[in-house]
Amino acid sequence: MNGPDGEAVKLLVDSLKIYSPTKEERELAGFLADNMRRLGYSRVRIDRAGNVVGEVGKGGPRLLLCGHMDTVPGRLPVRKTRETVYGRGAADAKSPLCALLLAGARAADSGVRVTFAGATEEEGDGAGVEQLAKEAAHYEYAVFGEPGGADRITIGYRGRMSLRLVVRTQGGHAGSPWAHRNAFDEFTSILSRLKEYEASQHVQGDHFRSLSISPTIVSAGSYQNVVPSVCDATLDVRLPPGVSSAKVLGEIRPIVETSSEEVRTDLISGPPTEAYEADVGSRLVRAFQRAILLRLGKKPSLVRKTGTGDMNTFAPRKGASCVTYGPGLSGTSHTDGEAVHIRDYLASIEVAREAIGQLVTMSGS
Repeated sequence: MNGPDGEAVKLLVDSLKIYSPTKEERELAGFLADNMRRLGYSRVRIDRAGNVVGEVGKGGPRLLLCGHMDTVPGRLPVRKTRETVYGRGAADAKSPLCALLLAGARAADSGVRVTFAGATEEEGDGAGVEQLAKEAAHYEYAVFGEPGGADRITIGYRGRMSLRLVVRTQGGHAGSPWAHRNAFDEFTSILSRLKEYEASQHVQGDHFRSLSISPTIVSAGSYQNVVPSVCDATLDVRLPPGVSSAKVLGEIRPIVETSSEEVRTDLISGPPTEAYEADVGSRLVRAFQRAILLRLGKKPSLVRKTGTGDMNTFAPRKGASCVTYGPGLSGTSHTDGEAVHIRDYLASIEVAREAIGQLVTMSGS
């Protein structure tokens, strides 16, 4: 494979050969910086969060193209066949990262001011996108790179809130459990009530618009014949659009509280991420829809996902219209079979480039 397509595949394969789990993105940032300069990006720099950032194009609206450089841990061999590229990050999310980088370079003459950012720690605490959100730069639009497919536009993610619930009792001898309040039993009773609350927030057939509560870490007990006096649990709460974390937290607190003097509960909330859903009539969404029709001849699909993404953090802080887009077999993300179809990867570059041009066309219409 020669020409621009061959160069695009080489960029992806070479990026996959650089192992970049969360907090170890520096080598990849340097590699991308060198290629950005080669492709015409200016003001290429590494910011204080380790993001690699560069700019291309002049005039018109400002657009951020952002993919994340980090992957989950675990080295995988990089392998390319005629149809598919395999390796850690092939799906999540180096193929979207490289696709957006190339699309920005190829749209340099479109009349859009493009900033490309390869972000750090998306698989961790989100330090990279947090830094981008803190910067003074104003963007009308932002596109975040995650796997989904060249004909699919992700327009929404649920929000997330992490809760720590600690239940304390006196404990006692396991030989006489009737005489002692068991912290683990008390936790399961509270969890049952939380599940009833979860059921009351369920929207039939629509997980995206439903609230969910999942216990993810539970620790109780210290010895085999002692009734636990402490149960320490982490709850992962997913928030549907239109439902704030403050509202949900206010409804959960009375559920976990107890009036018994023998049982004490503490509920601690981590920093929440609110849900985000793009306006389907926004110029950015319509630009991608047109681009998919023009470049692929396919009907575009609008996708709403039940997880969270960087646009949840960025959109409310910066006021930008956002979507998430990119190639990759999303079902292979975080697995030992991570993969992207080469045709899908190349198609997504052209779709993203066309969408950038459509932003200018639509601005003048």
